[in-house]
Amino acid sequence: MAEIAVVYHSEHHGNTKKLLEGIAADYPIDLFDVKDADIGGLSKYRAVGFASGIYMGSFHESLLDYIKREPKLPKQAFLIYTSGSGNEKYGSGFASTLKGSGVKVLGIYNCRGFDTYGPWKLMGGISKGHPSSEDIKNGVKFLRRILPQGK
Repeated sequence: MAEIAVVYHSEHHGNTKKLLEGIAADYPIDLFDVKDADIGGLSKYRAVGFASGIYMGSFHESLLDYIKREPKLPKQAFLIYTSGSGNEKYGSGFASTLKGSGVKVLGIYNCRGFDTYGPWKLMGGISKGHPSSEDIKNGVKFLRRILPQGK
């Protein structure tokens, strides 16, 4: 068991799952699809991440539902998300919700992800090739910076 857990939702093209699995190859994290995540199971972790693609400008609602039901969140959290546009503001609402629950948000990492939603489908999609190997490397660097191993 790793000291860090990540609860995620990844749909459509699997961008978020691809990013997380790439990160997990170089940094020890336990990954839990939100559909399978155990309520009450996060208390044994030093920190928890929440990861999602962006849906209409926000994290997927299943993650918000999860944290509302989870009785014992670790006191430290971080956010990871993928989006077609790469907008850096998409994590702020979810971060505010965590902070309101007394959880310290250590940081937010985002990268582009292949997107064919709405009008982008007509154009063949945007952000093709993302998340890339560089996006994954930067995700590992992000975790090493905010959560040095062994502390």
